[in-house]
Amino acid sequence: MDLLQIKYFQTVASMQHMTRAADVLQIAQPALSAMIAKLEADLGVPLFNRTGRNIVLNEYGKTFLKRANRILKEVDEGRQEISDLSGSEMGAVSFATTSLNKEFGNLIGNFARLHPKVNFHITQLGDDREKLNLLDKDEIDFAFMNTIDEHSNISTMKLAEEDIYLAVPPSHPLAKYRTVSFQNLKDEAFIGLKANYSQQEFCDELCKKNGFVPNIICECSEFTAVINLVEAGLGVSFLPCSEDEKKELSVVLLKIDGIDFKNILRLAWKEQRYFSKAARNFREYITLYFNATV
Repeated sequence: MDLLQIKYFQTVASMQHMTRAADVLQIAQPALSAMIAKLEADLGVPLFNRTGRNIVLNEYGKTFLKRANRILKEVDEGRQEISDLSGSEMGAVSFATTSLNKEFGNLIGNFARLHPKVNFHITQLGDDREKLNLLDKDEIDFAFMNTIDEHSNISTMKLAEEDIYLAVPPSHPLAKYRTVSFQNLKDEAFIGLKANYSQQEFCDELCKKNGFVPNIICECSEFTAVINLVEAGLGVSFLPCSEDEKKELSVVLLKIDGIDFKNILRLAWKEQRYFSKAARNFREYITLYFNATV
């Protein structure tokens, strides 16, 4: 058994299709099948249930996959640690975030200019629970989050606070006011985020506590899209926003009576894992960036 066999098994187990896995690995399908068969012979058990061209991991395969993932993760981290010790500036930073707005793009761009050999693997997710799951499985280095439950092996750092406003188009009848109450919102059409977004769940709960279910006529996966649709006059929306961001928006932001809440942006990471030099530099950069803007 060697690392190449384990890597090939991991790919086949992930795709559960021999031909597609062979295409990804850029080897001939018969050669891949022979290598998996040799691995099974070495282990003394089949790792897949086969029905025609379909293959599905069996219990032996699922058990071995957990070990295979761990082995390959240790090898990758070992390579990265040696690279860090040698002083190399190369590496990758992986993180999950809800927003990829202009400010966030500038933040990542500035870091990239300081560290031009670092690559990024960015996952856009709205559900903070999914982000925690990725952290827990060591699939990402960091997560930018708003809500977090108590988690023994996850550390967080507060980055910023934002107020939650009601965003309305400039032509809206409410735009002439500075504040608005929930009673004024029951008949409004809302532009919202997708249902599994943590921030949307919070806003829905606020409306429920105030006696109504928001009439969401459109769901988006990004706050930038929400703002554009509000500006176009399709509806109104709850929007977390910092003081600096308020100056650049083309929509009108109203304070909402009865909300005593700050939307808190946090950086989260798993304690018990190796962080590459690139990842450590990124965390330091994020810390300094937000401390400078507070």
